Amino acid sequence: MPQPAETVDQVIERLTAIIDWADHNNSRAGYFAALYRRVTVKVKQGIDDGFFEDGPRMQRLDVIFANRYLDAFEQWRGGASPALPGATHSP
Repeated sequence: MPQPAETVDQVIERLTAIIDWADHNNSRAGYFAALYRRVTVKVKQGIDDGFFEDGPRMQRLDVIFANRYLDAFEQWRGGASPALPGATHSP
């Protein structure tokens, strides 16, 4: 499984890779990734333009939240069942 994204740019790159994979595999899984990428690009633009009161906090939120989706997608693509929202993992 790939390392978690650390920046919004890495999130955008990973979403683009999912879209490309979905296109190549004729998978509908790319529809959500395409929408998510559009939103993430807008969030990045807002961070860069100073739209948010605390840009660094918004960047952390964006990356942490996106990693949840990216991790779940990779689990699904690998044949595993992603954790349900709110589920916790035992150590």
